[in-house]
Amino acid sequence: MCSWCWGFSPVMQRLKASFPANDIRLVLTPFRIDTMQPMDDALRNYVLGQWHNVHKATGQPFDFSFAMPIDFIYNTRLVCLSIKAFSKQLPEQELDFLHTLQHAFYTENKDLANEEILIELTSNYAIDQTLFADDINNNEIADELESDFKLCQQLAIQSYPTLMAENDSSYAMLASGYTPYEELVVRIEASVTS
Repeated sequence: MCSWCWGFSPVMQRLKASFPANDIRLVLTPFRIDTMQPMDDALRNYVLGQWHNVHKATGQPFDFSFAMPIDFIYNTRLVCLSIKAFSKQLPEQELDFLHTLQHAFYTENKDLANEEILIELTSNYAIDQTLFADDINNNEIADELESDFKLCQQLAIQSYPTLMAENDSSYAMLASGYTPYEELVVRIEASVTS
């Protein structure tokens, strides 16, 4: 749920189309995972500035009129759990669902900290919504999310988005921060041949 990850979404869609889906693994990061305080003016202005930077660099759409209301709490835990719950049923469409969530947040001003909205956003997928809702609150799903966070810590991920190549449980950095598709393909091909 970082704006640069939304900017990176078209790149991920192209990568998904170019490489076998089972070769791409989404690992969720603890970005703003347990924020409990509403955003203050300084943080709100910083985030809005980032949205403008992402839009200018990538062309991705934003609804700038939203600009996060005064009482907005930017907590991503529930949306991360929803991605894990979705993946339990439709792992091959995980990146599509991520795109749906990002689009809803950045262009439609949907509050992704609202479980009813998350359930509603699954309506275009062949998914059991009751099971999805149950899984969001499932300890097994929470453990899977914590495993992602631990991997991010082990790999010292500090910039989003990050793309890494995995080979026999070792990792190589392909991108730390937004990187255009054409540049990434060269790096991916080089990592495969090395």
